[in-house]
Amino acid sequence: MAVEVQIVDANLDNPGHAAALIEMIDAYMRDPMELNAPAPEQVKRDLVPGLRGHTSCRVLLAYQGGRPIGFSICFIGFSTFNARPLINIHDIFVDASARGIGVGWKLLERIEAMAREMNCCRISLEVREDNARARALYSKFGMGRALLGPDRVPMEFWWKPL
Repeated sequence: MAVEVQIVDANLDNPGHAAALIEMIDAYMRDPMELNAPAPEQVKRDLVPGLRGHTSCRVLLAYQGGRPIGFSICFIGFSTFNARPLINIHDIFVDASARGIGVGWKLLERIEAMAREMNCCRISLEVREDNARARALYSKFGMGRALLGPDRVPMEFWWKPL
């Protein structure tokens, strides 16, 4: 019999939730699709206090049998073109031991419910071009590449590391 997956709206003042998030961030960074290395001690030390300081931050934790198996960190933004809030999924991760059982889908469902409760106009995220598994999940969930304007021009994600 499969153990049910639970999605929890994390309270980062709860030591258990904070520890689960740090455990999951470490697993995320160790993943070959990410850094393939453990989370630096500075990240483990500063992540939870830093996220607590962002009032627009929402953290979800996925558990199975009391064990953390995934998470999502989202930030609430605002669309000037729609004059409504939006949710950006900054991170979404499912531990390799729990992939293929619907954890990512459950996280996305909770994010969508949260977005609808807040009257958001959209959910956004960035995904690696070579992450076929994640791209397939997002596509199946109804997400797609951002195409804007009457000519449906594709958007790109740009950055400047500091």
